[in-house]
Amino acid sequence: MLDPPRHPYDVFLSHSTADKPVVRELAERLREAGVRVWFDAWIIQPGDPIAVKIEEGLEQSALLLFCMSANAFGSDWVSLERHTAIFRDPLNRDRRFVPLRLDDTEPKAMLRGIASIDWRTAADREREWERLLAVCRQEGAGEPEARAGTGVETAPAGGG
Repeated sequence: MLDPPRHPYDVFLSHSTADKPVVRELAERLREAGVRVWFDAWIIQPGDPIAVKIEEGLEQSALLLFCMSANAFGSDWVSLERHTAIFRDPLNRDRRFVPLRLDDTEPKAMLRGIASIDWRTAADREREWERLLAVCRQEGAGEPEARAGTGVETAPAGGG
């Protein structure tokens, strides 16, 4: 018998409202593939305390997929979500933080050492889909042995 997952959600989609159309499409595609997605438009209901729901979503998700764009870097909510994930696991050993590039915006300095997934064009999305899906489906992918074979590159020890 399989153990139940440690997290109710496989992935938390951190994004700017301005990027909602492309992120909604991603959320629907992931859900259709069987990934348990925390997407604000599906979870947060009228009258809900937004900050509490976001905190619960971060706690209940195995992976934070940071939908990185100029819009995201200008969003206070996205910044809070990103910093929360990085603060909890600065070396990204356990929490699983994955940047997903939505546009050509240069990553912030602290994100340059974390391998990202390219989601900028339709061709990128098709090329990267299986890689993204593998990362989103792995509950324990924070451990190197669980990451083996996923195609996810990691920065060498020592940050270089």
